[in-house]
Amino acid sequence: MPAQPQWSIAVGGFQHETNTFAPSKAEYAAFVSGGGFPGICFGHGVAEAVAGANLPAAGAFEVFRAAGHRAIGLVWAAASPSAHVRREAYEQIAGEMVARLNEALPVDGVYL
Repeated sequence: MPAQPQWSIAVGGFQHETNTFAPSKAEYAAFVSGGGFPGICFGHGVAEAVAGANLPAAGAFEVFRAAGHRAIGLVWAAASPSAHVRREAYEQIAGEMVARLNEALPVDGVYL
């Protein structure tokens, strides 16, 4: 039986619960602190930061690695519920995620 091919899968996450009645918008600093979630992390630190947590990214790393695939951390960011995410925060986090994905290429898949 031939060996199962190993895939390279980029993993990232950007989590925020928007509450339109909240008085303040989510600044970048809210993602740095995490507000009950792991604070923003990058690259290899993503898997370590989310390990064991009840988060989709944690399960993705666990399942991909158990199947023998290479899981590549991009960016993980989460903040406490608040009003909308400020454009500057979104652009900074999304930009970092895209930049890290470009560095990781070629990959076989992306899990966000």
